[in-house]
Amino acid sequence: MSLNQLFSYNNLELAWRRINTASNLQYKRFFRDLYYAYEIASIPNLKDLQIRLKGKSYQPRPSTRIYIPKPSGLQRPITLISLEDQIVWQAVANIFAGRLRSRRSKVELKSVFSNISQPAKDNIFFVRRWKYSYGRFLDKIEDYYNKGYRWIAHFDLAAFYDTISHELLLRTLFPRKGGVEFRTLVDNWMLTWSAEKPTFSHRHGIPQGPTASDFIAECFLLSIDEVMSTGRDFKYLRYVDDIRLFAKDRTQLRRVAVKLEVLCRNKGLIPHAKKYDLKEAESIEEARGSLPSIRIAEDDTFQRTLTLPKNVAIKNLRKALEGKPQRIKDKTRTRYIFFNAEPCAELTRYAARLLLRHPEHIDAFIHYFSHCRPSPIIIRACREKLQKTPYEYVQGELWHILARMMKPKEMKGFIDRAVNIAKDKKAGIAVKWGALHFLCRAESNGLGQYSRFVQYQDSSLLQALLVPVIPDSRYRRNDVVGRLIRRTSFESGIMLAEQLLRMKLTHNSFGRRSSQLPTQVQNVYRELGIIRGPRTTVDPMGEILSRRYGVPYWNGWRKLLATEYVHALQILSHGDAVFKSGRSKWLQEQNSFNHALFLAVQKQLNGRNMAGAARLIGRDGMSVKYGVLLDKDQVFSRTYPLIAEGLRLSNDRRNSLPGSHPYKDSGKRTSWLTKSEQDNLKRSLKTTYAEIISLFNAVL
Repeated sequence: MSLNQLFSYNNLELAWRRINTASNLQYKRFFRDLYYAYEIASIPNLKDLQIRLKGKSYQPRPSTRIYIPKPSGLQRPITLISLEDQIVWQAVANIFAGRLRSRRSKVELKSVFSNISQPAKDNIFFVRRWKYSYGRFLDKIEDYYNKGYRWIAHFDLAAFYDTISHELLLRTLFPRKGGVEFRTLVDNWMLTWSAEKPTFSHRHGIPQGPTASDFIAECFLLSIDEVMSTGRDFKYLRYVDDIRLFAKDRTQLRRVAVKLEVLCRNKGLIPHAKKYDLKEAESIEEARGSLPSIRIAEDDTFQRTLTLPKNVAIKNLRKALEGKPQRIKDKTRTRYIFFNAEPCAELTRYAARLLLRHPEHIDAFIHYFSHCRPSPIIIRACREKLQKTPYEYVQGELWHILARMMKPKEMKGFIDRAVNIAKDKKAGIAVKWGALHFLCRAESNGLGQYSRFVQYQDSSLLQALLVPVIPDSRYRRNDVVGRLIRRTSFESGIMLAEQLLRMKLTHNSFGRRSSQLPTQVQNVYRELGIIRGPRTTVDPMGEILSRRYGVPYWNGWRKLLATEYVHALQILSHGDAVFKSGRSKWLQEQNSFNHALFLAVQKQLNGRNMAGAARLIGRDGMSVKYGVLLDKDQVFSRTYPLIAEGLRLSNDRRNSLPGSHPYKDSGKRTSWLTKSEQDNLKRSLKTTYAEIISLFNAVL
């Protein structure tokens, strides 16, 4: 499989469309406004992303995890990956779907009923609606029951997404170990997304939340599906990680259950012991059992409409509750009511009481409260729950409601607590989003200068989420917005576009040239008329050098290197990939890049009759050695000593690596590059590249 297929514009565009049409609404809530902003310039943004992928300047960013409370009292992890990482991950899922389409078709809607592929390969809706396949799942259970398969074993896999092996997953795509470059690249991406910090990364786990992950997880289980679907004396059904086995007697069912357990453990999967159940069903209802693991975001209760009359809502809610104090017995009906009912006083009292007992339904309660007018009942319930709940996600949602409903006098008593959360580097993005929203609203109410905490947050996604609530007074050059627009990540920049138009400001208002903005921001601003003039093509070499050495981003490298650009970029990207894992290998590649760069510089100097031009061909008709040209007494070094020094130091150290020569001229053994030596060379090369940019910036 060629990487060109993965990196093709058509695949990236299809990935982007599938992200926008996906039904994972709870996940998309964190990105919805970013999607809208990115879509303004989606064509140039996707073209730039394609260039980065091909030029290997694209770098995945570490993920962020939030945790949603479950009825058990534990939490379900959701992995937030950056917007363009989502596009790339979905593009990978598209490759999985195409390559495994034939194999999947043999088990889909026969033994597997989750994340079913669309009939058309290029359908912008990635998988079919869950209702369609789940209905077929129930029909198949009933069919087996009626045929006498009444002994049923129920399997549930523990921490399924977190235990998926990267190696075994990619082996599903390449069972004969082909596609080495593809596997290496995707494996490195997954390694980045598997943990919030690089030091915590591991070779298993995929981000939970994106629809791409749901389908790729299905592919991971495909080999098990194929083996288990061929049984004659038993039946096998699966919906996501919920597995049902059917047999006509207990002995056969136990034998099959042991077989399935071995298959799962061979892939590193762990059957959930407490959820394993084996029994004889006495009715169709018992055979069907409980609802499999359908994400809340896909449930039709998550539709955000207000079409249910309040009298009908109250009547149905009473049927969904039980006990004293009242608790929820019918979660589906309860969620539907709070997502769709018209607000009224009695329903508000119910929601306030249930909020205190059922944190797992926080989304439904918050949705209902967001359509209510400010109410002492709601404020009191939110305040009480905020004091008691251990769940950061719940705390964050409560802060949002308090920010909208509290009067200035009421807010004063909570400001210190919100400030402590804003300062806490260990606090999660969900609670920080809510607390900082509260602080921005407090500032708008004249209670203090609290929005300044936004600029100190590490998460670019968090800052982007807060852009709509930053007070207008902060839109100054050296204030909050001025600092956000200087970020190298693009999220907050594109989110500011609408606000800049509203306030009739531009990037120039904050002392930023268009070339200093991330290209995604440039593209959006250009589409909106904030930036005028032709679009500049992204330069992967400029991005790699800027990211690695801290020099200003410059898109003139392509002109400088001319026909040698692609060759030099390949050398640079190969070296950059092993900067941390193979220091000596990095130096060899980087020195080769420096050599190509030096020759390009000399070509420009000679062609423009500039000082420092050297003769590259000696009297014998042979090329003059690179090391000789860099000698301190040569014309280039005398004219451009700061450029030459970094090149010379790198070349000299490269020549004393064991991979280049076993001994130095003095006869001493050569040695591998140390970390401190690499740091020193990096500093010298930063000066070299910055001086080259300064030398040619005006003439190219």
